[in-house]
Amino acid sequence: MPPLFHPWLREARLAAVRGGGWRRGRVAVAALAAAVAASLALRAFGGEAAALPAALPRLIGQLPLPFVLLALATSYASARARLAGLDENLRHGWWAAAPLEPARITRTLALLAMLGAAAALLASAGLLAALGGDGARLRSAFFVLAAGVVPGTALGLVAALRQRRRPAQRLREGARAPLFALRWLDDTRLPHLSDWQRREALLRWRRGGHAWMIGAVLMGLPGSTALAAGAGVLLIATALAWFSLLAQACAGATVAAGSALAATPLPRRDLARAAWRYPAFAFVCAGAMAGAGAALLGLGWRAAPALLAAGALLCLPALAALRPGRRP
Repeated sequence: MPPLFHPWLREARLAAVRGGGWRRGRVAVAALAAAVAASLALRAFGGEAAALPAALPRLIGQLPLPFVLLALATSYASARARLAGLDENLRHGWWAAAPLEPARITRTLALLAMLGAAAALLASAGLLAALGGDGARLRSAFFVLAAGVVPGTALGLVAALRQRRRPAQRLREGARAPLFALRWLDDTRLPHLSDWQRREALLRWRRGGHAWMIGAVLMGLPGSTALAAGAGVLLIATALAWFSLLAQACAGATVAAGSALAATPLPRRDLARAAWRYPAFAFVCAGAMAGAGAALLGLGWRAAPALLAAGALLCLPALAALRPGRRP
């Protein structure tokens, strides 16, 4: 009987044993561990502090629809992005020359989707247990999150598999150029790196990247929100979502450029200087957009640290790839 799954699974297992899997997921694990530790610390204080963590499961049980939609959008976006990228890599990357039937790739993606959903449910159960509260409320909150995670992951798998049938559309998306030509952003040492970063970010944004963040913010707004306040919240959410996606796209393009130029005598510091030009310009644009949103909301300068902290947290996975010493 031929193997059911792609041999890439064995390669990934060996990489995880050697520590590669931990390096890829360390940000998510660290965030989950920090949330669990904070919840346990608040419960240890007792009194009003202990009631704060238990308020979240109670809120999930009282307002199930927004949290179901949030879990659905988050799991869908994550599964679609990861599975589509892996599918494209297996069919057009290093493994493309292997004599393997496409059904093995499909079964591998389905297995990874199930494992991802199980890991997300396990993490949700652990976090809810750390938050504490009544057992019935914890079970109700878990079922609410599961009602969004499971179908969201399944829809993400279906969307990733559907991309195989639309190669012409994806080719047209990749051929689109940015609206404005910002040639002054190009560095003389690497004159095309900024353009590469812009095109990669533009392609991810047009494919719907991080749109779930904007939808989640809009779903959380009450119906009585004023027009100016709603516009301000939308501007801030769009700025954070766009810049976090752009930072990840720039990091991916920078790592790819470093790998392509690994045999050249280009100093690492020159690569880092060229790689930071476009993200720095985009940070100024995102800051102006978020500042306009804060002005519509009537927020003062004291809101700037909170916005900067939110942006830094969303861009944390990309910061390691943009370090000066990072070059494959």
